[in-house]
Amino acid sequence: MLLTIAIPDSAVTDCNDLRSKTEKIFQIARIVAIFKIQKILIFHDPFLKPSRSNRERRIITRILQYIECPQYLRKRLFPLSRDTSAVGVLSPLATPHHIRSRELKPNEIREAAIFLNQNRVVADVGGTQLLEVLSPPKKSLLNKTLRVTTKIQKFKEGYKAIVLHEPPKNIYWGFSVHPSAATLGKLLLNRSEFKIATSRSCQPITSFSSEIRKNDNLLVAFGGPYKGIPEMVKAEGKKVSELFDCCINILQSYGTRSLRLEEAMMITFSKYEAF
Repeated sequence: MLLTIAIPDSAVTDCNDLRSKTEKIFQIARIVAIFKIQKILIFHDPFLKPSRSNRERRIITRILQYIECPQYLRKRLFPLSRDTSAVGVLSPLATPHHIRSRELKPNEIREAAIFLNQNRVVADVGGTQLLEVLSPPKKSLLNKTLRVTTKIQKFKEGYKAIVLHEPPKNIYWGFSVHPSAATLGKLLLNRSEFKIATSRSCQPITSFSSEIRKNDNLLVAFGGPYKGIPEMVKAEGKKVSELFDCCINILQSYGTRSLRLEEAMMITFSKYEAF
């Protein structure tokens, strides 16, 4: 099953400061990890001014990428930034690739930061020392540090790291973040997923359960704190039915004026799991 979500760059505009934005983004990341969602697309909310849109999209992207990154690699991969100044309040994401032990094991898969050290390609895999990299990627590492997935191999002279071309299968290995300045309608062009919009004005999710169950590559789009998917799409001169395969109402009755993004995500994927 391949799961992708699309959220607007206005997703945390209801938060008053960076700390509250950071906490909400962590809640989103945690739900994404719980339900093994592989991709997060960030699209432009047409009701948000471009200058603010760029800033909000940058904050969401950087914090999501920081949270997804194993703790032992964060200092190497994320230079000090105002956007991530409040991440110290966050709990660990606790996914399989967030390995905490510094003790290496033969054939263990670990995320690594690889870079040049005295003209040798070495890897930081969270152990007590840097490892030599066998078959390093052909990309230039001059003044660069790359994040890659590696397999730890034990030789007579010690451990070494082998770069893998893809993460391990049958185990959740985190999510990727794809920010875009495009609106939702433009972002969805030529995408092959079964596309699902969420809105309280649509039909109950149970009406589409058999249709959703038939597809193993889903994209679910969520609205923002102030405008939903129908309003955003209408601002582009489009209709929901033109862009999506179905539109679902995840909860027909609730005691609040609206659902927050993280609440809508949790309810949506909890109901999906129940199909």
